[in-house]
Amino acid sequence: MRSTTSLVQIIGRAARNPDSEVVLYGDNITESMIKALRETYRRRSVQMSYNKKHRIDPKKAISNVKAIEAVKTDDVLVQDFHSLTRGKNKKLKRLTKAEKGIILQELRKEMEAAIASREFEKAAVVRDQIREMEKE
Repeated sequence: MRSTTSLVQIIGRAARNPDSEVVLYGDNITESMIKALRETYRRRSVQMSYNKKHRIDPKKAISNVKAIEAVKTDDVLVQDFHSLTRGKNKKLKRLTKAEKGIILQELRKEMEAAIASREFEKAAVVRDQIREMEKE
């Protein structure tokens, strides 16, 4: 069971995306569900009248952070872990857990340093490398 406040918050979070839907389900309709729906409809009517008055057409927000893959054109930022070798024939995929742990620790330090120096594109590339290593 959820309180009215938490239901309103959940519905409000979903309402940030114009294509979203919220489905409230349970064995029976609770008082908190009814109150949350009333509050949601009240807030929606206030927002719609404000939008109409100020001629605002709500649109879905577009984030540049998710499109960071396109920034990887700089040769310094692009690294391929599959081509890394240790010695003459030990590839990254064949590293022990301890060796991978050391490399992951160093990559995390590198990512934190990039974040501290506000090089977010580099940090995103390192983050992707960490995720790739953790999958293997």
